[in-house]
Amino acid sequence: MPLTVGVVGAGSMGCEHARQLRALGVRTLMWSRSGADAAAAALGVESVSSFEALLTGADVIDVTTPTPTHLDLGRAVLAAGKHLICEKPLARTVDDALALVAAAEASGRLLLPAHVARWFPAYARVKTEVDGGELGSLQRLRFYRGGAYPTSPWFADRAQSGGVVMDLMIHDLDQARWLVGEAVRVEATRDEGVVAGHPFESASVTLTHASGVLTRVDGVWGPPDTTFTTEFAVVGSAGSREHSSRDEERGAADGQSPYLAQLRDFLAAIETGAPVRVAPADAVAAVRLATAALESIETGRSVELG
Repeated sequence: MPLTVGVVGAGSMGCEHARQLRALGVRTLMWSRSGADAAAAALGVESVSSFEALLTGADVIDVTTPTPTHLDLGRAVLAAGKHLICEKPLARTVDDALALVAAAEASGRLLLPAHVARWFPAYARVKTEVDGGELGSLQRLRFYRGGAYPTSPWFADRAQSGGVVMDLMIHDLDQARWLVGEAVRVEATRDEGVVAGHPFESASVTLTHASGVLTRVDGVWGPPDTTFTTEFAVVGSAGSREHSSRDEERGAADGQSPYLAQLRDFLAAIETGAPVRVAPADAVAAVRLATAALESIETGRSVELG
């Protein structure tokens, strides 16, 4: 029997997930505390009146709400015997992320962390090349991700969002670990302020991996006219690869939505047991790296990871 997916949240990410689920031909329900009727109607999916109705009507619940809500909503989903898709970051703290993983293990249901950057073609391609030895021994990596400062007020409260490091740069911290392996040291700095009446926040994180390879990650939340951009450079002993999303804007995009590919793989994992590119342990590790970067920013010292 085809799966029904219930999306929690009607913000930009909830709408994106619902749009791609509909493109996959999946029956999709939608609920939000602030109401999902208008968003659901615009997307051509079904709105339900309560979280309980979503749990009753769906086989899989896709949580796309603000980070501080992930633990409680996720636990409720798993306790109801439903599989859980959860937007990144998995939780605001390492302890909460571990608690959500433990709840999934106890329930016997799948926890599928939505680190969608692993499905973007350029990132997936360089992973294949690194794993295949095409670049030789990795020597250094650099990542950049930047865009406009989020408009929803909760993002500005770092106790809730973790700021640019936890909410935005976590994609590239995950990429660094995916490509190179575990980091043993994290050093980070942050700059923030207001320019022409608009807030900005930027950060730089340096990871020292167990292999000795260094990764530099930079992230920016800037003024409203800041174009969302992602970039990377991966340098190895036998070659290098560079990528900028600005090239995609000039027509070099690979086509299919990474969000669609991610959700398709998640549903295949539920239905057939097929492997997926990100495991709960990966999502916990990403939160741990972001947390270490925030600690380094606050203390002005490097953070050693065991």
